[in-house]
Amino acid sequence: MANSFLNLDDDDDKPQTDINIGAGLKSKPKVTRTKPDKGAVAKAGEAHGFTRTTDPSAAPMPLPRRGRPPLNEAMTYWRIYLSDTLREELSQLRDEEGRRLNDVIEDMLVAYKKTKD
Repeated sequence: MANSFLNLDDDDDKPQTDINIGAGLKSKPKVTRTKPDKGAVAKAGEAHGFTRTTDPSAAPMPLPRRGRPPLNEAMTYWRIYLSDTLREELSQLRDEEGRRLNDVIEDMLVAYKKTKD
């Protein structure tokens, strides 16, 4: 009567195997990780100029540049390659005057055209 439609035997209540689905996940050992030393992490970060403190930084951050372009000014992204020394000099000039690099280059072009005339 095991293969009949009306199977009244109570063998169906018992699972065929004792392995339950997902039982292996419960017995899996949990890997414990040691927490990093906060002092060592802070020391490594300070070597690269990063601190986890919220105190004001010792070195003042450069001020935001003035003269952002107006919303209606047409600007184009132009990628150029410069030597390291020229880039540093232009960046220093830009930071000292607090102007956009675009304005510095425009003034340089005007000065160049005046010498050519």
